[in-house]
Amino acid sequence: DPQAWVEKDYRKNMFSKELKISGVTRNILNTPYFHKILFEDNQGKAIGLSYFKERGYTEETIKKFQLGYALNEWEAFTTEALNKGYNLKYLETTGLTIVKQDLLAENGTKTFDRFKGRVLFPIHSMSGRVLGFGGRILTNDKKAAKYLNSPETPVYKKNQILYGLDMAKKEIAKNRQVVIVEGYTDVMAAHLSGVITAVATCGTAFGDEHIRIIRRLLMDADAFRGEVIFTFDGDAAGQKAALRAFEDDQKFVAQTFVAVEPNGMDPCELRQAHGDDAVRN
Repeated sequence: DPQAWVEKDYRKNMFSKELKISGVTRNILNTPYFHKILFEDNQGKAIGLSYFKERGYTEETIKKFQLGYALNEWEAFTTEALNKGYNLKYLETTGLTIVKQDLLAENGTKTFDRFKGRVLFPIHSMSGRVLGFGGRILTNDKKAAKYLNSPETPVYKKNQILYGLDMAKKEIAKNRQVVIVEGYTDVMAAHLSGVITAVATCGTAFGDEHIRIIRRLLMDADAFRGEVIFTFDGDAAGQKAALRAFEDDQKFVAQTFVAVEPNGMDPCELRQAHGDDAVRN
């Protein structure tokens, strides 16, 4: 069973490190706080929920992917977590809270919510545990990065994680096919269009560790040949990524293909403009 094989290997690498971290830290990462803000807070509904619905995502889809929203306030999450009894060092370990020295502060430190004012995409392990987050800013702050991911932590190693793999793993192993897209919303668009084998990297280039995971799911050996499809935007960055994909072609026994939408649309944009069939085809 390729799925069981890769999950065992994945747990060996990831969760042996995770076990060294306090259970409190794991609880923080898996809290429904950001998801509840999206549906229950006025700002969350007006900004975050509206953003997702405008892009054609139903509440059912939003709940399926456990999407969330971080209030556009400096310490909203951190204050809430501290009030619930969580230790600041664990909040910092998760990457959700930034702690900086501040000699003018009462306790010598200043805290900030890392994902302030962003919609959030939880990044899951293959078994469904939240390891980190990807966030997209919705304010007009030109100094802030448009996209932001959790920093490297003892449990979040971006070169070993593929977004959507927890949902795609069974279909990948069953169909011997994987579709590599560029972003979180692209994975969602693909899955909603029926391409359930779609996954994406998390703020990093597609690398050797990702290939290793996929090869095991595909049982990529001489006796078993699968199909790897890379999809990229038609812009300069997408063309550069396509060239890298061709370089990685030799690392698979499976057949590899590169699909570039001629008008430069990503799967999310394509679904919005032309519907599910356009993404599938």
